[in-house]
Amino acid sequence: MGTLSSAPDRAARTAAIIATEEEAVTVAGTLGGIFALPAENEASAEARLDLLSRSGLFGISVPTEHGGIDVSNTVLAEVCALASTCSPALGEILAAHFVATEEIRGHGSESQSSTVFSAVLAGARLARASVRRGQTADSFSLASGGLAWRLGGEAFCTPCARHADWLLVPVHHEGTKVTHLLLPARGEGLHYVANSCTPAAEHVLFKDVLAEGDALIQTAGEPSPHDVRRSLELLLEAARTLGAGRQALQRLLDDAEGDALTAGLLSARLAAAEAMVAEAGRAIDAAQIGLAGQHRTNAFLAAVAALTVTEDAASAIAGTPAAPAAHLAAILGESGELRRQARRPREED
Repeated sequence: MGTLSSAPDRAARTAAIIATEEEAVTVAGTLGGIFALPAENEASAEARLDLLSRSGLFGISVPTEHGGIDVSNTVLAEVCALASTCSPALGEILAAHFVATEEIRGHGSESQSSTVFSAVLAGARLARASVRRGQTADSFSLASGGLAWRLGGEAFCTPCARHADWLLVPVHHEGTKVTHLLLPARGEGLHYVANSCTPAAEHVLFKDVLAEGDALIQTAGEPSPHDVRRSLELLLEAARTLGAGRQALQRLLDDAEGDALTAGLLSARLAAAEAMVAEAGRAIDAAQIGLAGQHRTNAFLAAVAALTVTEDAASAIAGTPAAPAAHLAAILGESGELRRQARRPREED
């Protein structure tokens, strides 16, 4: 059954309470070291996922009104960067969870927020699904309306998604409106092809999955193309890229035969990227509390800039400079148009 009340279905857990932003960063570094080691078998992989759930790290972005400490987005970015430096899969797991949590924060009902956030503070994890590459739509279409829907198709999910508690799935609702379903990650009709905890995105099949009314996140009106969730997604992608760049730079600095000037130049570029990531985090903080649309626009532009600079720095360090990837090129075009519009003189009333 696709109801919030039916998930998570595992025995109740007790997660540690992280009280400060500094503690969150420390825990992320510790877990990164653990995840950097190869898992000996499926049981050890599951054991470290359980350790992650019990660490309290999943709860650091829960709003204060729901009992969390609601760390700044700059700290969320640093947590993901630290994790990605050691384990790209861990960085992706954390980023997906924080972005899904933001979707609940921004658009979930009071009942959905209370249910999900209380479970997250106890160690529950949210994973994300994206429509399988090559499909023309960017979300699923719900099979029917009313009090319940049927969902079919295939997607890629966060690494180790079958060990998560909920799966956030993009869907079309009421014509062209795009929103999300929050489904139990081990619900009836969900089939994970690999059937194992792999460090890469998981291929999942949706076979006539039942989603009841309380699983649908009812976004009011047509979602903004520059909402906070999207900006946070870009920021945490930048953070994961930053982590990969740090790892590559460390290998470069450890090479005693390397050129000192090159090392200094690349270190400076990465430091500039770190500053851009921090600035984007502050812009998203402002967008989470600001009512004006300009706050959301500023956050989006800052997140795009941070992602662009981190991609450029990381590729330079790796020695593989290239033109922006297709998805980044599209986002840059979008941000460029926003900046052009901002420079146009306003028409007189």
